Amino acid sequence: MTDSQLDEIRERIENFRYFPLEGRRGRGDRFLQPWLFCHVYASGSKRKGEMKRALKEIKHFFNQRELQEIRQDAGADADRLIEEQIVDSATAYLTICRDDDGFGKKLFGLLRMKPEEKEDKILHDVYSGMIPLLIRLEEFPERKAMMCAIDLACRSLYPRRIRDIKALVDSIEDQALRAVFFPFDLSSEESDE
Repeated sequence: MTDSQLDEIRERIENFRYFPLEGRRGRGDRFLQPWLFCHVYASGSKRKGEMKRALKEIKHFFNQRELQEIRQDAGADADRLIEEQIVDSATAYLTICRDDDGFGKKLFGLLRMKPEEKEDKILHDVYSGMIPLLIRLEEFPERKAMMCAIDLACRSLYPRRIRDIKALVDSIEDQALRAVFFPFDLSSEESDE
């Protein structure tokens, strides 16, 4: 695939991903949908029926006709281009969670969480909720890309919590799935101290 063809595919992905919001200046991000589905279903019951619904919703997102046409036209580069969007959207999702005052509330939304509590909540949501949910969705081709993307987003947004994140990844029982994650570099964290 030539550079100009690749640029055209990237533009098509961007046009699919971002859309104008009615009555607002900003743009919506369709690639936040899978993360929201993961968050909602990871927060709910872990019954088999709920897992089937989660799988259906997330697969439906990636099976949209427009996205499938882009994949087909991208050929061998399709997975890599979609994974770029998954990685970028994971960082966007966690940044929104981190910066949203409404996300960091407790006691029926009456009390604001301290920054450390909010970090703990986000890390708990990711490593005790979203990643275990993705692990259970075996019939979902993008699950490993999403697991790695949300992990890398946590590492980049919370570098001082790298040891906590490593412990959470190390607690994943399935060694083959644990091997999906990128190795940890603790040397930069040690030099900061």
